[in-house]
Amino acid sequence: MALSNEQYDALMRQYNHKQARNNQIVSYRTDEVYSAIPALSQLDEEVSKVSISSITAIFEGQDIAEAAANSKRKLAALKEKRAAMLEAAGFPADYLEPPYDCPDCKDTGFINGKRCHCFKQAAINIVYKQSNISTILSKENFDRFNLNVYDDNYFEGNSDVSARATAQIALERAQNFVQNFKTNGGNLLLLGQTGCGKTFLSNCIAKALLDQGVSVIYFTAFELFKVFEEQTFKKNSSVEELNDQIFDCDLLIIDDLGTEFQNSFTTARLFQCLNERLLQNKSTIISTNLSFEDMRDTYSERITSRVFSYYEAIKLIGEDIRIKKVINK
Repeated sequence: MALSNEQYDALMRQYNHKQARNNQIVSYRTDEVYSAIPALSQLDEEVSKVSISSITAIFEGQDIAEAAANSKRKLAALKEKRAAMLEAAGFPADYLEPPYDCPDCKDTGFINGKRCHCFKQAAINIVYKQSNISTILSKENFDRFNLNVYDDNYFEGNSDVSARATAQIALERAQNFVQNFKTNGGNLLLLGQTGCGKTFLSNCIAKALLDQGVSVIYFTAFELFKVFEEQTFKKNSSVEELNDQIFDCDLLIIDDLGTEFQNSFTTARLFQCLNERLLQNKSTIISTNLSFEDMRDTYSERITSRVFSYYEAIKLIGEDIRIKKVINK
């Protein structure tokens, strides 16, 4: 569903509450620090005077660049002195900085008039109703990734790399993807048969990136194409915002590609989705049971070419973990 006025207002109230909370904390800490370090109050007054003098200098006709440089230099020296005074009294250097939940937008929800990633994710959580995803991610994350569920004596074809060793490699590459995501972005293609842990691994990545403030949206292939169908054929305005978020979120996860009902519409929309996200440098993770040949036969040469050219492939092998868990109970 698209954000209603009530939902938007509710989100903005949350941000207003955060800002009020931050101001209250800073006010309390300021009183605490001024009481412990009386000289700090005088230093802060000096900071205010420097800021005002730089503005006054501009109105008096002084060189703007020179006035700004002088002000910046004085403020940096005062800031350094302020931090030293705080630390000398046993306080952290940033003790009087607001404790933002999102330092990027300073808990306003917007950066330069555009929605911050934290706002986008909050909207996704409402629109997509991802509370069930949150529950899943509390159980499926890197802390709970267990290599022991993979058989060290299981091999595929002529490979001498076991299922457990393959999973170890996949885990390391997934963690590296998360570590470098904010600077490098990238796309992943998770390959493997049913039950080998592809969804679990994509959930691990989702949880880690959500914790970093990255906007993430997860769909099974069936759910993704259902949104496209609702928006295209039924002109369903309730999925319009969700459709926009598919193209706009930092990371889109498409799980179980190839299990949906395939036709010319799904092929065309898949190409549009993947191609548009590549053009916008937005990251995508696809998990599928399909091989290269199966994907080419199921969709098209141009889709397969883009995926295998622009996506880093990570493979998992082994017996169905879910069935093994049931048998071993």
